[in-house]
Amino acid sequence: MHLYAAFLNYYNLLCIIELMNVVIIGAGRRGLRLAKHLIEEDKNVIFLDSSSERCQQAISKLDCMAVCGSATDVEKLVEAQVREADAVIAVTDNDETNLVSCGIVASEFPEVKTTIAAIRSISYLGSESHHPILGISYIVNPDQEAANRITGIIRSGLFRDVVSFPDAHFMLFATSITKDSPFKDKTLIEARKEIPGQYVIAGIRRKNKVFTPYGDSVIKAGDEIAIIVDEEESKDVFIELNGPMDNTRIRKILLIGATRITRYLLSSFSSQERKRVTLIEKDEKIAREFLDLFPEILVINASVTDEAIWDEEKLYENDLVISVTENDELNIIASLYAKRLGVRRVISLVKTNNNYIQLAAHLDIDAAISTTNATVDTLVRHLRGSSIETLHTLFDGNLEVYEFVIGEQFKYLDKALKDVDLKGKVIIAGIKRGDGENFIPGGAYSFTLNDTVIVAAAHRDQQLVQALFGANV
Repeated sequence: MHLYAAFLNYYNLLCIIELMNVVIIGAGRRGLRLAKHLIEEDKNVIFLDSSSERCQQAISKLDCMAVCGSATDVEKLVEAQVREADAVIAVTDNDETNLVSCGIVASEFPEVKTTIAAIRSISYLGSESHHPILGISYIVNPDQEAANRITGIIRSGLFRDVVSFPDAHFMLFATSITKDSPFKDKTLIEARKEIPGQYVIAGIRRKNKVFTPYGDSVIKAGDEIAIIVDEEESKDVFIELNGPMDNTRIRKILLIGATRITRYLLSSFSSQERKRVTLIEKDEKIAREFLDLFPEILVINASVTDEAIWDEEKLYENDLVISVTENDELNIIASLYAKRLGVRRVISLVKTNNNYIQLAAHLDIDAAISTTNATVDTLVRHLRGSSIETLHTLFDGNLEVYEFVIGEQFKYLDKALKDVDLKGKVIIAGIKRGDGENFIPGGAYSFTLNDTVIVAAAHRDQQLVQALFGANV
């Protein structure tokens, strides 16, 4: 009987959710990461890539199809079944290819609902905005997404891979449970009673398995937990979990590498903040360009690998070092060297090898930012529907946390949370009312029009989220 009920529930779920067909142009690191995420959601994925080697690699690693050829060739687009696609996403390393291929799809295949192009060069946009062009549904800038993550960490003061939600004053971060943690061996109910604050434990990773906890779930040493916390109480909860913080204000910042990400970071700083920034760049021409763009900063034309520069310019006196060169290894090494010299906080960019994210977690690096992860989160959010404001993943994409705004079509509008069967797999972690009030909801909370809702669920349960909330996730 239980088996039949389970089958019936699964069948009903399939009836609600239409199978999505996605064509991904570019079988590089971003394409593979995105495809893995989508295939786990039972979506059909077909790659189109000019490299036969990358196509074979995609087929061997994932349950997908691949067509080898140019993405600007209409015949190859037809061969990749673009006519049957719900979405086409171009994520090659070439801006022109992404722009032109999506423009062709938008023009020649109007039946495709969504086109998304990854574009780094702001010259194509005319400004540093993400306004659609050539009929393309969305343009995503990977460098901008990475810069946003770094800026969020600096603003939060927590110096972890912290995520803030633009429409609700909550923050998300992950931390490990040690043998001395106040959460160790406590159920969620016990932890809530003994450790006050506006927070929700939204997910737990235990021995590479990720799950959304419930009241009787016991937190164990070695667990990694994802916490969603009210912005005003974030530091108090962080200290409770991780011990005393160095509350010295970040005044002096050293940026290593004059890249596009550096440009976005400096643009996000005020003129006064930029006066406290030093940039080190080995290319003289690029160094001069940045000095012209941002005359408030101090630019040093030198190689960060030159040990003498650290002493001559007293670079170790900076409070924060952010290494954002195009070289992952250099970013890691420079950050570690800065820490060795006494710099309090360091942030490293990871562009090409996501394995360094896990490595950095075990080293003395305060935060490691993955351009790939930040970009894929944004790409997936655009596929999820217009009601989704943001989407972030943790634990290698196995936990999803996103915010959406309740619209008139929401089927549980005005219903109490306690009357909605979340099946123990979905957590409503935070609410922001239209009047700006933020709170952690209880069972009596009623879903109200225009409320912003923070939702967390394991990636494998995203179809359940879709069935419950009616979002295209």
